[in-house]
Amino acid sequence: MKLITLQDLISEISTSELIELSDLEGKFTMDERVIEDANSDAVSFIASYILLPQSPTRLLKDICVDLTIVELKKRQNFPKASFEEKIKRAEELLLKMANKKLPIEEQRQDIDKPIIIQRAFKKNNTKTDWSKING
Repeated sequence: MKLITLQDLISEISTSELIELSDLEGKFTMDERVIEDANSDAVSFIASYILLPQSPTRLLKDICVDLTIVELKKRQNFPKASFEEKIKRAEELLLKMANKKLPIEEQRQDIDKPIIIQRAFKKNNTKTDWSKING
């Protein structure tokens, strides 16, 4: 299951950087198989914490984008210190999502139905008589 698209990755990093990260053979072209493989590794990492939703939240998509970039950097033998922080942040957020502290799925609200909220005080135009209370 795909959580993100190629456009999500391009919006996070530039196209030229994505070409550099995905080009394992030195052809100076974007290798979509490598990107899809890194994305599937990121989705598998996320699935080890939570069940994958049908309509993920923007935060979950951002986590998937970060983890996909980390996977691409691992394949290019980047130093581990350069992406270790992103992995820790993703793990913390995924643990919060697993404990139901953060939502994983977007909640659609129907615009047609008004939301009825019970207020604590109802306003009216009559004056309150405080003479019995204050004396």
